[in-house]
Amino acid sequence: MLFSARTAIRACTFPACDPFLSAGPWHMMRAPSLCPDPGAALVPTPVHRQPIVAVFGSSTVREADVAWRDAHTLGGALAKRGLATMTGGYGGAMAAASRGAHDAGGHVIGVTVDLFERRGPVNPWVRERVHTPDLFERLRYLVDSADGFVAVAGSIGTLSELFLVWTLVSVEGRLPAPIVLMGPQWHAWLELHKAPEFVPPRLHGFVQVVETPELAAEAVAAGIARARGARLVPVTQESRA
Repeated sequence: MLFSARTAIRACTFPACDPFLSAGPWHMMRAPSLCPDPGAALVPTPVHRQPIVAVFGSSTVREADVAWRDAHTLGGALAKRGLATMTGGYGGAMAAASRGAHDAGGHVIGVTVDLFERRGPVNPWVRERVHTPDLFERLRYLVDSADGFVAVAGSIGTLSELFLVWTLVSVEGRLPAPIVLMGPQWHAWLELHKAPEFVPPRLHGFVQVVETPELAAEAVAAGIARARGARLVPVTQESRA
């Protein structure tokens, strides 16, 4: 399910990552595939028992921006809850979340792609790199392998990732998973899409807006636990109370 028969996805676990990580309520034991040249070996990615949260966000966010600091705090909050952080592997919000997770002792996965290699190397906080040949395979991996999703500040790339996972979860095209939108800007964005000719109100129950990184980490962790225990259904105001 995670790997296409048409293409090879290169995965590598960095030697610096401890193969045994225990944090919070989740526990992960990995059999790492050590690779001194990230992305050079054609090997399957390690099997994670620790839940993975994909963080979607802009590559143009800078360290002085509030959005960068929020993504960094989010990565740390996820790690403290025993959740692995997975991003697109490059700069901006992806690097911020990666660094926050790494600094808090969490496992960090970066899903890179040939098209964006000109942007520079994978960010230095990634401990497991999965390199894909094109954007389609990159999206497939991000969407298939994550247990939960958090979207932070971003542009059309972030929105593409969000709409794909939103669609798949709502039509049962993948396993149930929580989708959390972090930041007050998402309230207005969702309101603009509630018109009948856009996104029907019933589908808005599959996403949840929270204001802060800590609340985002709490919401996605709770959503993963809920999805593992029962079929995910649209979140209502009553169930959030």
